[in-house]
Amino acid sequence: MISRIYLLLPLLGISIGITGLFLFVFTKNAHAATLINASNTITTSRPSAASPFSSDVSGTDTTAAILNNGSFYLASDSAQIRQGQSGALIDAATIIASQSAALTTVYFSEAVGAGAGADSDVLIVPITAMHRIQFTIPQTIPTSGDIVLTFPILETGDANNEASPSASTFQFNDLDTNAATLIHVVDDGTDITANITAAATNPASAGDSPEIIITLNSGSIVSGSVVDIFIGCTTIAAGDCSAQTPTLINPTKTASAGTADVWKINAQTRDASDVNLDNATIAIGTIESVTVRATVDPTLSFTISGIGNGSAINLGNTTGCLQTETTNAGIDSTSTEVNLGLLANTPSGTDVKVGNIAAQRINITTNAAGGYILAATSSGQLINPETGFFLNSSTTPTAFPSSGADWFGIHPCGLDVTTATWNSTASTACSSFVSGSTDPICLYAWPTQSAPLTLASDAVGPIGNSLVTGNGVISVAYAASVDPGIPPGSYRTVITYVATPVF
Repeated sequence: MISRIYLLLPLLGISIGITGLFLFVFTKNAHAATLINASNTITTSRPSAASPFSSDVSGTDTTAAILNNGSFYLASDSAQIRQGQSGALIDAATIIASQSAALTTVYFSEAVGAGAGADSDVLIVPITAMHRIQFTIPQTIPTSGDIVLTFPILETGDANNEASPSASTFQFNDLDTNAATLIHVVDDGTDITANITAAATNPASAGDSPEIIITLNSGSIVSGSVVDIFIGCTTIAAGDCSAQTPTLINPTKTASAGTADVWKINAQTRDASDVNLDNATIAIGTIESVTVRATVDPTLSFTISGIGNGSAINLGNTTGCLQTETTNAGIDSTSTEVNLGLLANTPSGTDVKVGNIAAQRINITTNAAGGYILAATSSGQLINPETGFFLNSSTTPTAFPSSGADWFGIHPCGLDVTTATWNSTASTACSSFVSGSTDPICLYAWPTQSAPLTLASDAVGPIGNSLVTGNGVISVAYAASVDPGIPPGSYRTVITYVATPVF
């Protein structure tokens, strides 16, 4: 009798951050006061996320309600909890598991670890990027001249914390103390970082702009040179960054969903007297990632196959089952019936165990992440309904009696079967009828309605895939023997197998 259980699979939100690169290049004919082909390429255009909690969060919570201000949180994000966007750090690394489609709830892969207050504390994901600013200079930059990069101003009311994302500019994230190692300059493919001094300045207050000044200490950059400035890079090789350290924090989302926020950076070159030579305004676009969702239906395949007479019990299951005994009931088993044939009486006191064995094979496949459990119940003992006589059995796995006796049960065998429960030792090899042997002995039991048996389980799914050969395959041996005290007749019972996938 086959029982199938189908469970509903919870919605699987599969979130993939797809970052578009928005690059606005302003190009004019070469003439004084205009840098040629000026551009800024950033390694990710995803905005930072920063949203206040809409209800209090305890340190043991694994979910949190947030205000929907357009912030997107992805499954790979390591978030911070701060006392306000510019306040002290409360929790430095809370892993986001997913976010609701309404953007009002985030699910953590672990407990938050620190409490947070509604409307006062903020869940933040700073998104850092490397910037590559490139332009061609119309006029030579002489020794002691410089390049000045001015970022958008910090607006009134915006948070001023260089390690926390801003709504109006790019935060420098300790670039001011690491400019010497994180800013590199390339002149026509040649790294000239050794010839420059880079200084980064954070905005002192609202109305100020973050600024980078690159001073040429020796040599010059001649007219017509292509200049590359890498911000957030530690090593240059062959004119390109070979070791990125994304540093500048992208601003948070301001424009409506699906519309890029456009940020403008001013680049200018100056001579040794700080007189402006050339300049350009460069535009950068940042836009939210695209969340891709899909639903995967739960799957369960649960089949029972008969094993013919004279066949190995582990037919089709040689990887997980080493019970190589041969069925001897004289009748082939089917998927719905097992006939143990004629059970011969054995004189009491003999030293030889005899009996009949038949077998079936159960195959289970499921995409459940938690694997499956195979259990069994029965209608009762192997009984002759006309006389009420039945064969002895036990709900606890037990070896067949040492001498001829009435005994009946089943023995599961396979990779997912607990050998310590079903064998006399932990070995996967055993024999059902052994006389005077110390070899592992198969243990047999029979379930009842009130005492079901767990035959096999595997807590790591999916089950039955090509990567784990033998999992989800269970051989079941049925065995019986009788003594002279068992009267003749037709004995029968019904067993029901239940496969439960764990989603």
